[in-house]
Amino acid sequence: MSDEIWEHEDEHAVAERIDEAHADNPRLRAWLAEQRGAFDDWSRRHGGGWDFGERSLDRVEALVREHVTSVDDLFAREHTPMIQVACWYVGEVHNRTRGTRWRMDPEPAGSHPWSARPYVVPPFARLHAYVDPEGIDYDARPRHHPLSGFLALLQEEPTALPDALRRELDDYESGAEGEGGDEPE
Repeated sequence: MSDEIWEHEDEHAVAERIDEAHADNPRLRAWLAEQRGAFDDWSRRHGGGWDFGERSLDRVEALVREHVTSVDDLFAREHTPMIQVACWYVGEVHNRTRGTRWRMDPEPAGSHPWSARPYVVPPFARLHAYVDPEGIDYDARPRHHPLSGFLALLQEEPTALPDALRRELDDYESGAEGEGGDEPE
């Protein structure tokens, strides 16, 4: 399904159509199943006791900083279980503590590499809880690509402070009235 705007659709309809396509598609289902299936082994290899709580994001951060030496190294290892399951875990923490949901573009654009990666976003029902201060984006819900959070940790001049992955959870505060992880995905 294309992300192009159709003449007869208003912005809300377009945003909803895109959200629905990104919420349920074979690419996303396959990626989620693969990460869920690899989690137990990943957990054992990396100390066990992963509880999907906010504080566990500090452990993921330490894990990334310990095992990945640079941005180039991260991209070289992006498709390994260590990185992919870590991305899944971070997104699951967002889902379980802030009520976000997984999304992935079913037809990623070659010109936009981030469109091929999974991300988490608050449910469409909370669309109006987030407003773009510049008034440009109709859908201003915060989106988090877990890999992007890892990139910030590894920049040559890191701007990420300790607990940076946990601080990303603060981005959802303006839409907090709809929080909760009741809806399985």
